[in-house]
Amino acid sequence: MSTWQATVRAAASFVVLMSGENSAKPTQLQEDYSSWHYYVTMPMPASTFTIAVGSWTEMKPEICSSNDVATERSFSPSEADFRYIGVCGHMEYPCRFQKASATTQKIIPHRVFAPACLKGACQETLLPLIPPCLSAAHSVLGTHPFSRLDILIVPANFSSLGMARSLIYLEWYDLKTSSFCIPHIVFLSQSTLTGMSQLCGTRLCHEIAHAWFGLAIGARDWTEEWLSEGFATHLEDVFWAKAQQQLAPHEAREQQELRACLRWRRLQDEVQNSPEEMQVLRPNKEKTGHVSDSGSSVIRHGLNPEKVFMQVHYLKGYFLLRFLAKRLGEDTYFSFLRKFVHTFHGQLILSQDFLQMLLENIPEEKRPELSVGNIFRDWLESSGIPQPLQRERQALAECGLAQQVSAEVSAGDAVHAFPFLPPRAVGPALHPWRGARDRRRRRATTVAKWVRVNRRPRKRKRKDREEVFEKLLPDQLVLLLEHLLEQKTVTPRTLQSLERIYRLSEQDAEVRHRWCELIVKHKYTKAYRDVERFLQEDQAMGIYLYGELMLSEDPRQQHLARRCFELSREQMDKSSAEVVAEMLF
Repeated sequence: MSTWQATVRAAASFVVLMSGENSAKPTQLQEDYSSWHYYVTMPMPASTFTIAVGSWTEMKPEICSSNDVATERSFSPSEADFRYIGVCGHMEYPCRFQKASATTQKIIPHRVFAPACLKGACQETLLPLIPPCLSAAHSVLGTHPFSRLDILIVPANFSSLGMARSLIYLEWYDLKTSSFCIPHIVFLSQSTLTGMSQLCGTRLCHEIAHAWFGLAIGARDWTEEWLSEGFATHLEDVFWAKAQQQLAPHEAREQQELRACLRWRRLQDEVQNSPEEMQVLRPNKEKTGHVSDSGSSVIRHGLNPEKVFMQVHYLKGYFLLRFLAKRLGEDTYFSFLRKFVHTFHGQLILSQDFLQMLLENIPEEKRPELSVGNIFRDWLESSGIPQPLQRERQALAECGLAQQVSAEVSAGDAVHAFPFLPPRAVGPALHPWRGARDRRRRRATTVAKWVRVNRRPRKRKRKDREEVFEKLLPDQLVLLLEHLLEQKTVTPRTLQSLERIYRLSEQDAEVRHRWCELIVKHKYTKAYRDVERFLQEDQAMGIYLYGELMLSEDPRQQHLARRCFELSREQMDKSSAEVVAEMLF
């Protein structure tokens, strides 16, 4: 780890962003060139050094509220939280954890850069989210480790695969929605700006969480990616719940349970469709963190191309931390987490550093049957679904998994099949889970209704009662579409109704991805335009769809895939283009 400084000379029409701690301004040079100077005083791994150059515009809110203004001021000891301030354990550098005004700064200075054509989307979706998300993170973990934040909206051809390779599998890179965090700067895909604010808000919270876990505290052994991604995935839900101001506690729990349900389904798929040896979070076991006499170490599976597409370190890490927080109690767990951050910021750690400190700081009566050895055995050093998570399967089954759908609907009693669907959104966009609890039971029948509608014969002698469907939030829509993907047949009439009622082509990228999967699986030709649009505008998430189009062995779908690829091939990252070309030709 080291500090650095850099001066970059670029055309005056370009903006230069770097992972420096200063908000650099251009210095005009001769011949239409400008100079940008960045530096850091906190030693960081060389892999976090980042530079981005492009024709971007700084996006600013049309109306600047007091909540958007980031300030540092002096606080008296009675106002500031000095519980953990003491001698830091890292090498010497100007540390924000030792600065009283920084410890109470809820919102750090931030800027947003994007192409000028995205100004409206940034002002409507992203800019209002940054202050509440930063403030929520501070309320959970305390002092922001870094003094400022730039957010850069990257274009559709920003490739998860290419970036992951060129930056040596950085643990804090999200392969699914093309978001990326390094010190002082976050890259967000333009795909996060569509639909409601939830996708953008959760991705932003995830990347903000990496300031603490992945950056201020890093993994000493790069095979322990869960120390970055597991923490960020768990914390994104906590931050997002707090960022949605006035969200009632029971509504926050419902929201988090639904997201846990979605992740449970993804983990099951991952475990069923990946090599067992790549499902282990601590593959080096007792040799984790070992460094040879020459200073080298081995990254297990580091060159395996399948690793780039796996999310097991996100998901199993998330479920481990969720398990610990539930077992210990959230107040106890997050109080400890703040103490852990103050102890280990600026350092590289191993799994045992976290687990040993956790168990040492928790009263014995609150940790029955918990030990570092047991957690290693059950969660970190075994493949498949962890045994403690299996034992909680009954609770997760309340989400209404596919086998229950079939049984409930076949029995003709679907009223209680889907208790996972909370009330519809009402009020401001940041408060999407507020609503009347007495209407939840009707919402709970939504998936069962669609299954029933899909089973109706096309021609009926008498007119049936028209089904009434409630509006759903993005996570609810994702779960609905995932359940319908499990149906052997979905009729064009049902697909047309889905598209009309939920305006699926206008939803966020996660929802539209599932919608495109339905279109491809059931050869719904009327909506092929939505698949073409997704492959063009959401390239970072589109690789999977290319595979589905080719596996269908349908000539029209294969022609669609090849046509879209030819249109975007020159813009795509080279590595992504090679992967898609292998599928198509």
